[in-house]
Amino acid sequence: MTQPSLLSTHSLVSQAPLSSFTIKFFYLFAVVIASGCASQEKILIPADEPKLPMTSESEKNWEKEVTRLEKLVAEKDQLIKNQKVQQTDQANVIRETHKEVARTQVKLHRLATKPGTASAIAELEASLNQLSQEKNAPFDQVLRMQAQRLSEISTIFYTKDQYATAMNYVGQANSFVKSIQSDLTQKKATNTDYPQLDFHVPVKLRTNKLSKLYKTPDAQSQVLLSLKKDTVLKATASQGTWLKVLTGKNQGWIQSTGFELE
Repeated sequence: MTQPSLLSTHSLVSQAPLSSFTIKFFYLFAVVIASGCASQEKILIPADEPKLPMTSESEKNWEKEVTRLEKLVAEKDQLIKNQKVQQTDQANVIRETHKEVARTQVKLHRLATKPGTASAIAELEASLNQLSQEKNAPFDQVLRMQAQRLSEISTIFYTKDQYATAMNYVGQANSFVKSIQSDLTQKKATNTDYPQLDFHVPVKLRTNKLSKLYKTPDAQSQVLLSLKKDTVLKATASQGTWLKVLTGKNQGWIQSTGFELE
C-alpha cells in the first residue's frame, strides 16, 4: 500500500474543511522540517582564561630555606678565601724566615776564620775551667760533660782547618754552658720554653732515691714509670731542669734531682 504524496495530501487538505487545530499542526510540522534542513552554525564557547598557579605555604618556606643556604654558602666561600690569604701570608713569612736563616748561616761561615774560631774556642775553655772550679750539682755536671766533649770536638775540627764546623760545635757547647750558668729559678719559670739540648754522648746515671719517669718535661704530665733507687739510666738530652733518659725499653723525662753520675 503506497503512501499518499505530499501533493495529494495538500489536495485533500484543500478539498476538506480543516479545523484550526489541524492547520496549526501542519504549519508547525513545516517549520520543523525547514529548521532541520537548514545548515547548523557552530556555537563557540569562550575558553576559560589561564589562571596563575597558587604558591603554597610549603613552597614559600622552601624558597626561604634555599635563599638562606645560598647566603650561607657565599659566607663560607668568603671565609675560605680569607683563610687562603692568611695561609699565603704565613707561607711568605716562613719563606722570608728561612731566607734570613740561610743568610745568617752564610754570614757565620764567612766569619769562621782561623783567628775567630781560635778566639771562640779559647773563650769556651775559659768558661769550662771556671765551671770546673765550682761545686756543681749532678745535673750541671752532666751538662758540663757535654760542653767539654763538644769543646774537644771543635778543637779537632780546628786543627783540620774546618773552621765553620768547629764554630758549630762551639755554639752547641756554649748552649750547655749558658744552661748551667742560668739561675735555677729562672730555668724553672721558663722550663716549657727552654730549648732541648741533645747530648752528643749519652751519660750514664743512677737514681739515688725513688723517682718518677714522666712522659714530657712537666710534672703535670703522665707518669710512665716509678723508678726504684739504684735504677741505671742513660741521659740523652736536657730541657730546662729536666733530663731525657732511657731505662730498658722505656723513655721519658726525670727532674734534675734524685740521681748521680754512674
